[in-house]
Amino acid sequence: MMFTTGRWRTAIGLLLLAVGSSAWGQSPVETREMGLRSGTGDHYDMIEVYGRQSADWVEDDLLRGVLPKRVSAQWDVSLGYWEGRENDSGFFTIGPVFEIQAAKTWYWRLGVQPTLISSHEDAGRDLGGPFQFTSHLGLAWAPPGALVLGVRVQHTSNARLYSSNPGVDTLSLEAGYAF
Repeated sequence: MMFTTGRWRTAIGLLLLAVGSSAWGQSPVETREMGLRSGTGDHYDMIEVYGRQSADWVEDDLLRGVLPKRVSAQWDVSLGYWEGRENDSGFFTIGPVFEIQAAKTWYWRLGVQPTLISSHEDAGRDLGGPFQFTSHLGLAWAPPGALVLGVRVQHTSNARLYSSNPGVDTLSLEAGYAF
């Protein structure tokens, strides 16, 4: 599947609409963040637009009483593009992220998102199929105001759903706006 400029604009516009709307059914005091990630890794360079939304029901129903209050839950959704050596691929991720406040303005982020990719072959490397999982660990700095800067290490693979499972490791930087 080849992504054209028009399709990318439409997809990014829909993502921004979804993240920016209040249709996620959260309370008016929730946390939202939108931003860009860019990175490089195993045979790929990538760029993605992401949105993060607080997951109050996960915190209230699953975390409270089990984990400390400095741990919060969020939903993370992203739409991105891997540029490979021979083939490029679009991808979409959505899933939970747990954020742990490490210091007043520093946060650890840990998450696992199901991932759909448009092309799973590049330069003789076969990722197995279109359904993957992306796990990540990140460190974010959120000084007073709306700016959020972070670094993230992630691994995308198919958890052996397919016979080929080499995975892709990526190091990326992110810049976001919290509101």
